[in-house]
Amino acid sequence: MKIINLKVSVPKILLFLIIIIAIIFVFSALVRFLNFATNEEIVMTNENYTTILKDCHQNIDNYVGKKIHATGYVFRANDFKSNEFVLARDMLINNTEAQIVGFLCQYPNANEFEDNVWIEIAGKITKGDYHGEMPIVQIESMKKITTPEDIFVHKPE
Repeated sequence: MKIINLKVSVPKILLFLIIIIAIIFVFSALVRFLNFATNEEIVMTNENYTTILKDCHQNIDNYVGKKIHATGYVFRANDFKSNEFVLARDMLINNTEAQIVGFLCQYPNANEFEDNVWIEIAGKITKGDYHGEMPIVQIESMKKITTPEDIFVHKPE
């Protein structure tokens, strides 16, 4: 019969667990980054909408040429051209406030879609100018959809 005497050190176990958790976190972040970097199509969801929107505005050159697929509603400012609108979403600021956010889009037949109509778009991100340099989605296809149950997006991470 063999007896094994194993001494357990709580600080060493905690350190080991912290290292394992850190490795898992770094690995998952790396996988997400590589998937995003190699994936030419960006699919916008309620969960990632504002994070991608913010990053695209801050790092526009990383997004130019990428295909994008998203839903939102048509919103126009007074100074937009007839082929321009924002693919808008309402971002929750707190429990009682929301703010309109979205990508500026260009589409030759944009005037066929009324304000506040929900749409689904597919297009390509380009660099353009509207009161300064910004990303603009050149829409390749656009169709009217029914208003989704959850119309809100949340502040970026």
